Amino acid sequence: MTELGSRLKEAREQKGLSLDDLQQITKIQKRYLVGIEEGNYSVMPGKFYVRAFIKQYAEAVGLNPEGLFEEFKSEIPGTYNDDIPEQISRVQSRKQISTTSSKVIDKVPIIILALFLLGGAMTIYWFVSKKDVAQEPETKLESQETEYDESNEPPPVKEEPKDEEQVAGETDNTPAEEEPVEETPAQELVEIAKETSTATYELKNTDTFKVKVTASEAGQSWVTLQNRQNERFIYETIANGTTKEVDLTNQSEVILTVGRSSDLTVEINGEPFTYPFDTGQIVRQIITLKYTPGTEE
Repeated sequence: MTELGSRLKEAREQKGLSLDDLQQITKIQKRYLVGIEEGNYSVMPGKFYVRAFIKQYAEAVGLNPEGLFEEFKSEIPGTYNDDIPEQISRVQSRKQISTTSSKVIDKVPIIILALFLLGGAMTIYWFVSKKDVAQEPETKLESQETEYDESNEPPPVKEEPKDEEQVAGETDNTPAEEEPVEETPAQELVEIAKETSTATYELKNTDTFKVKVTASEAGQSWVTLQNRQNERFIYETIANGTTKEVDLTNQSEVILTVGRSSDLTVEINGEPFTYPFDTGQIVRQIITLKYTPGTEE
């Protein structure tokens, strides 16, 4: 086992992570993780993947990959030949971007001319409309004054007919009974399944879905929060009173994995969440949260 492999393995064990846990977090096959710890890089699919896998391993256990590359550069094989295709691809991409940009610039004068003509048409229409609106009330006012001046009588006041409810209210002063207001049900977080170290909950009767995690003082916990499509919302170590909050209102299902549950508190929509298992007995807990938006009828 190399010194780099020993450093990585020690950091993994300090976080309470097994190789299976690390495989789930990094999506790297277990045999490659074993090869990194033992310094057996011959099992890798190519030299390029050695540095990439070591970087993912280091980030997952909370180490600085760039510092490790500098400290153990004699142990890690170089990747000069593997980098050449990537550099060529970048040059081709820049050429494509430059060609596309020049085409857009050629069309700019036509776009400006079209906007100028459209603005002029809208300005003329606005002045014509304003003139018509300003003249129409004045004509009506003159005709009304002429009609009432000839009779020298005030204009008649039109009385609106009263409906049956208004007549009944004038004769009967008994106040009407108010209809009871239906209360909106409070949000619910219901446990719907539970296994050895995993549990599933359903959140309903709410239009928001926010998850907030906070590390205890002088504590730390590796936290992952992602959906079924492996879109990550939290993927880091939360430590020393640090807080992280994510708005998941547009998600229907997410998976929360807590590496050291005793050092991390969880809140859902501002309400404390109680872990499904004793944090003193089960350190790593996996919680699936299903979200049904809106209130039930």
